[in-house]
Amino acid sequence: MNVLRWWKNLKILKGMYSLILFVAGVLHFVRERNFRKIVPETLPFKKGIVLITGVLEVAFAMLLWAKRGQSLVGKLLSFFMVLVFPANINMAVKNNTFYKGKKIHPLFLWMRLPLQIPLILGAIKLTHLSTEKKTK
Repeated sequence: MNVLRWWKNLKILKGMYSLILFVAGVLHFVRERNFRKIVPETLPFKKGIVLITGVLEVAFAMLLWAKRGQSLVGKLLSFFMVLVFPANINMAVKNNTFYKGKKIHPLFLWMRLPLQIPLILGAIKLTHLSTEKKTK
């Protein structure tokens, strides 16, 4: 694969990941009460957790484009994705949805869980590849 095409593909993937993070982060503020419902009951300060994770997602969306510190960004983003995974599990277990009065088939909520794996690995890979490209 030629380097220019490879770099373009990397930018597209990074753009998609960044967009997902940004939209999800903004939704933490727009639909804060809905996000509170998926925070595990054992955790206190649900509203604070939702707002902080929203800020972090927006911050990570922007940090993916930073010229420096990509290795650290990747490690922190993948760690963040691991930390929020219990909320995704809680959502599936309790069949919580963000849509008032509408239920999603539980199978879809459970099928969503494995999607966290490419988000975790992608955080490391995308930032590592960005760093690798800059050093060549």
